[in-house]
This record gives sequence, C-alpha cells and structure tokens, in this order.
Amino acid sequence: MSGSLEEYSVRFAADIQETLDGVLPGKRRVVPTRFQGEERYIVRTAEKNVALHVGGEHLADLYLSFGLSLDRSGDYLKTVRTDFALKSVLDNTPLARLDYRADMNTAPVTHWNIHAERGAFSHLLARAHAVDPERVGRPHALSSLHFPVGGERFRPCLEDFLQFLVQECGVDSVEGWVDVVNRGRQAWRRRQLRSTVRDAQEEAADVLRRLGWSVERTERVDPEEYRPTLERW
Repeated sequence: MSGSLEEYSVRFAADIQETLDGVLPGKRRVVPTRFQGEERYIVRTAEKNVALHVGGEHLADLYLSFGLSLDRSGDYLKTVRTDFALKSVLDNTPLARLDYRADMNTAPVTHWNIHAERGAFSHLLARAHAVDPERVGRPHALSSLHFPVGGERFRPCLEDFLQFLVQECGVDSVEGWVDVVNRGRQAWRRRQLRSTVRDAQEEAADVLRRLGWSVERTERVDPEEYRPTLERW
C-alpha cells in the first residue's frame, strides 16, 4: 500500500458505499471526515441512519461508523473503531449493537450489546450483583453486557452484519446482494489474515513450511511484540 491516510479513507468510503448500494435498496451517501485534531478519519453515511424496510415499510434503521488511522508502521490502514447498530423506528433506541474499540481496556475489544431482557438471565445477574455489585453493576439491563466475538483480528465485518439484517431480520435487499456480501467478506478476511500473519510470523512461517513452502527469516522476530493483540479478549 502507498498513499496518505486521506487517500486510504476516501477509497475505504467508496468500498462501503458500493457494499451498501449492492445490498440495501434506497439511496445514501458515505463520506470520510477528518477527526478534528487527530490523525484519524471517520467514515459514515451523511445521513444519520440508513433506512431499513420490510416489505417496503420503514421499520428500522442502520447506524454505522468507522474510525480509521494508520498502523504503527505508517504503511497500512487500521480500523480503530466501528459502530454498527440496528435501531427501531418506534423510539429510535438500539435493538442490537456490534462495537469495536482498538483501545478498549475494560470490556472485550469487540462485542455485541443486546437490548432485550429475559427473566432467567436477569435472575442470574441479580444474584451476581448481590455478591459483587462492582463487577455486575446493572443486573436488570442485559444491554450492559458485552458479548465477546473474536477480538481485533477475528471480529465480524460489515458484511456479516448486513447479512444478519437481511437473512435473520428480514429487511429488504436488492438483487445480487449475496454476491456483494460474499465478495466483501472474502476481501475483509484476506486483509485480516495479512494482519494476523504480521502478528504471528513464526506460526505463519511454520504452517507454510509444513505445506511445502521455503521460508527464511531475514531478521529476528520478537514474539512479545505481537502477543498483546493475540491475548486481548
């Protein structure tokens, strides 16, 4: 890769635009915006939400936002934050959220928040709250729990969330949406694989050697350098 963060962000926004247009009916505009005072860009729709329809009726909204920066080397684009949310049009409150924070310390770096309640789960949390109120602070709010989903490298992508909306929630889609989702997901996973190889070079080299490749190390690899990424939940 070569180019500035601005150039990368413009390309990234174009890719997100193409994905949304290839999956969901209607019009929207994805724009990159420089985050004031930082070397970071925010990519999201110019409209606050993307309307979701079921049988042509506007029943829900999709909110999405990406925070982009460069990695430590300055050579690769890094997503440092994502926010995907399914919202009800009845009260504009989230039904489910998928969040990623590269700098998260107190919760899983990637997690689902589910805005729903169930008596049996509330009972468990209430008992846990009675034992340790600092650890379980909101026993009657299931949405306060953070369900881990693979950490920084193996987290779900936008295409996963869009397929969830179409296939599981029944929102309207455009013809050919499956191909768009599959292409985008494959590209995403290949990028994540490249990042994972940088994180775990010894393991990647070992697998390639077992598959018949000739791999030589030209400089020392410090396993401690990539361990934090692999250990974070």
